[in-house]
Amino acid sequence: MVQAFKMAKLRLAQVGCGGMGLRHIYGLIELKERGFDTFDLTAICDRHSSTAGHVAKVAEDGLGIKPVIYTDFHDMLDTERSLDAINIVTDTRAHQPFALAAFDAGLHVAVEKPMALTVRACLTMIEAAADSNRILSVSENYRRDPMNRLTKALLKDGIIGDIRLAINISTAGGEDVRQAVAWRHLKNRGGLILEYGVHTSDLTLYFMGDIDRVYAETDLWQKARTMAEPTETLRSFYHHRVKEEIEESIVIQATAEDTGLAVLRFTSGAVGQTTYSDAAPGESLGGDVIYGSEGSLRLPGSRSGNPVRVTLSGRSDPIDEDDLLKEVPGFQLDDVTSRIFGGKDKMSRYNLPFQQPDRKLIAIELQDFADSIVQGGEPEVTGTVGLDALALSYAILESGHLEKPVLFDDVRNDRISSYQHEINESLGI
Repeated sequence: MVQAFKMAKLRLAQVGCGGMGLRHIYGLIELKERGFDTFDLTAICDRHSSTAGHVAKVAEDGLGIKPVIYTDFHDMLDTERSLDAINIVTDTRAHQPFALAAFDAGLHVAVEKPMALTVRACLTMIEAAADSNRILSVSENYRRDPMNRLTKALLKDGIIGDIRLAINISTAGGEDVRQAVAWRHLKNRGGLILEYGVHTSDLTLYFMGDIDRVYAETDLWQKARTMAEPTETLRSFYHHRVKEEIEESIVIQATAEDTGLAVLRFTSGAVGQTTYSDAAPGESLGGDVIYGSEGSLRLPGSRSGNPVRVTLSGRSDPIDEDDLLKEVPGFQLDDVTSRIFGGKDKMSRYNLPFQQPDRKLIAIELQDFADSIVQGGEPEVTGTVGLDALALSYAILESGHLEKPVLFDDVRNDRISSYQHEINESLGI
């Protein structure tokens, strides 16, 4: 029998019931199944009633109570007067206006990554959260993976010595629209380097620390994209989603860069190189390696459960995964993560199908959001942390656009925003 961990139950509404919205419901169900009586999912909202209805049924089956369905966000805010918090899981363009409306209504806000569509939009959200004295939590899940927690501990304890170099490569090709969702290829609604790159940006900052400057080259190679069915795993999350008008066409015209290559200089003195492309046909390539003065550390891949690979100087084989835990005797997962992953306080690998770690990491971030509200602290991924990850992705795009290096602080403080200018105009900010 799962023990229940009591805390004040928070009345939560969720806006956005597409693929990611459904995954957040699975995260809430995971919390309940692990004994966390955290949220009362009072209402959900999506502009398509059929989409909301599907997600409401999943919520009812897993949580025992069917949330009230709305198709208008402001109608939901006006009607549900007893809410404590809003979980925003829409496409990125809606993040900022919905967050501002929620803060104005006196609600705490969790928002999916990327935090907003531009740096300027993020800054308005941070200001609104402060003015309303409410929590702003950004749902960045990769860092919460137990393998990434172990990686952080190993680097902090100096297992590979002084960090010198970080390499990140993710290249793949094809003409398909990613996840059969066209807006991911449109500049004024996000684009691949922002939508997918922000995960890498957050992990880069989490592992490597602050960035001084960025020099990048960017391009849009695959201008025509073909609508196609997503993979079986993604289809299980997205099959209920109603297509947008643009997705009724066989071919859509991409407007956002699909390729970025950047050199990063960290304030620590270390350097990094990151390459992302979704327009690289043929052989795909991927990997993350951090090099130090005494060896290397290869990241396992978030939600894979694979072990961290540490290879020390002068050795051809990596340290055995079980011996890695002996290198960081003080390492221990936080209480929530331990409970979500079956009660283990440390681990060097796990073997779970993708859907399981996916919902577990969402559960952990939602519990962190709840704890920050109830206990009066800050969530791990505050608005400032979310802004930093977004600003790194935009530093790459701004540098590529300007064809020169940019200082990270100039981008994160909205002093450099040439690439973002037309996006800000489209948002009216």
